[in-house]
Amino acid sequence: MLVRGEAAAPAVGAASRYKVYANPQERIRLPGLTRARQGGQVWDALAGARGEPAEGGWIDQQELGRVLWACAGLIDGRQRTHLVPGDTSGLEAYVIVHSVRELSVGRYHYDAREHTLEQLGSGDARSSLASALLDRADLDAFAATLVVTGLPARLMARHGARAYRLLTLEAGAAAQAAVVAATALGLTGCLIAGFYDDEVAALLDLDPALEPALVVVALGR
Repeated sequence: MLVRGEAAAPAVGAASRYKVYANPQERIRLPGLTRARQGGQVWDALAGARGEPAEGGWIDQQELGRVLWACAGLIDGRQRTHLVPGDTSGLEAYVIVHSVRELSVGRYHYDAREHTLEQLGSGDARSSLASALLDRADLDAFAATLVVTGLPARLMARHGARAYRLLTLEAGAAAQAAVVAATALGLTGCLIAGFYDDEVAALLDLDPALEPALVVVALGR
């Protein structure tokens, strides 16, 4: 957990960005991706999901709903849309709304069972959220911000200490799904991993020891 005023983990020396074997038994060049004919929209969305800065403007409820469903929704009322590494999902999703048509500015919890938003509070929280981010992202251009949290207790009984590893794996899958979905809708999804845990949790009235924030995704047009 990262708290303002506490020392961050020391930086280590730079490592290579890619691992390449100098003398493999064989090196096979794979067919080019441009030849893919099936699922073209999937490849286009994956190729474009790079978290470009938003240019401003509103998004609508349908766009927000589709991204939330991709991030943390349910298929046929049972399985999560994203990959879940264990037998049970440990994630919850929240959204801080800035500029979403027909939605009040405020903070919401996403109820995956009913595909609904539960309003937790009103008021513009962008400045407080921006202050909690380490990279000081310009949130003014984004319409909404997703916060994916984890509940270790939901997984501890079955997985023990591995619950935390499973939560981080699942949060990565959920964030990737959200960004790809946003890209497919012509939106932009910006992945944010650096933030003060306690301050983001406070925005949502959460106890970071019981339900820590794992990843943040800013949504815009």
